[in-house]
Amino acid sequence: MAGERIQRKVKIEGGYLKFSSAHFITYGGKCERLHGHNYGVRVEAEGTLNQDRLVFDFTVLKRLTKDICRSLDHRFLLPLQNPHLQLKQTEENWEIVYQEKRYLFPKEDVAELPIDNSTAERLAEYICNELCKQLASFDISNLTSITVGVEEAPTQMAYYSLTLQG
Repeated sequence: MAGERIQRKVKIEGGYLKFSSAHFITYGGKCERLHGHNYGVRVEAEGTLNQDRLVFDFTVLKRLTKDICRSLDHRFLLPLQNPHLQLKQTEENWEIVYQEKRYLFPKEDVAELPIDNSTAERLAEYICNELCKQLASFDISNLTSITVGVEEAPTQMAYYSLTLQG
């Protein structure tokens, strides 16, 4: 039909779109034990075709996402905005206190994240927001949404979707 806007979607996943990190989450007055995951990341971009007849270039989307994953890989994921954690930063270390638990991490081993908890849901949101910052240097006027999924186990994945202004 005339005036109809056909939406299309591209998706990247697997391969090197992954990272291995340690974390714990706070919930219900408790704090999980420190543990790690081999996270997988999936990104979907939805929109119309651009001048090149693409929704968005797969190779660029993969490179940007891979760079974000690399910044998280083999790090402790520190949620800087968690109200239940007492954080103290020195020149060399991060000290993290939750009630009677105390952790000390070398700064170089920490990914400092502007989130309130290192849940898969918040990690998906963080990665999506970081990806959107990087996409700002590209023409994305044809894109209508970005969705990021973070898998922390083969049967567990959380998604975050962001509607883009067209």
